[in-house]
Amino acid sequence: MKYKKTALWIFLAAGSAGLVFIFGVMPGESVLPPQSEIAQPGPQQTAQEPESPAQEHGSPGAESLPEVPAPEMASAHFEMAEYRCDCAGLCDGWPARMNPALLDRIEVLRQYCGRPVIITSGVRCEGRNTEVGGVAWSFHKRGDAADLYCPGVAVGDLAQTAKELGMNVLPYYASGYIHVEV
Repeated sequence: MKYKKTALWIFLAAGSAGLVFIFGVMPGESVLPPQSEIAQPGPQQTAQEPESPAQEHGSPGAESLPEVPAPEMASAHFEMAEYRCDCAGLCDGWPARMNPALLDRIEVLRQYCGRPVIITSGVRCEGRNTEVGGVAWSFHKRGDAADLYCPGVAVGDLAQTAKELGMNVLPYYASGYIHVEV
């Protein structure tokens, strides 16, 4: 019992020392300055309303930020850009259009999982497919395949769900993702 009390006192002392070191305040002291040190507005000072953002844009010389276009959506939870070829400039990003049936099924998979599904590879150009070791007849080159994973969902469970939703599935257990195609 003696050791437990000693350990408790050491813990409390270390905690107090930590507070002093981090905040510069002893336990029990106030971190606020005394009321007498708080600046009070004088009679000559008047509160000024800050200029509202609407006024700033209408004033001459005010710069307005350019409008950022909304991303093109492939479905409710996925931007089209998530399916884009990620080669290093070998193509314009879209060597083929993504198959709408695949996009719909991946969206249903995401809704079923109830959490984000991450697309690691969508459509691929010939060069990118070669870089990643894809087969010559890869469905990625036609926009009929995607590689994906869902954080917190086991590869086997994700693969089974995708299969039940009508997709052909190749699970890559060691790499932590699945390949889906239609």
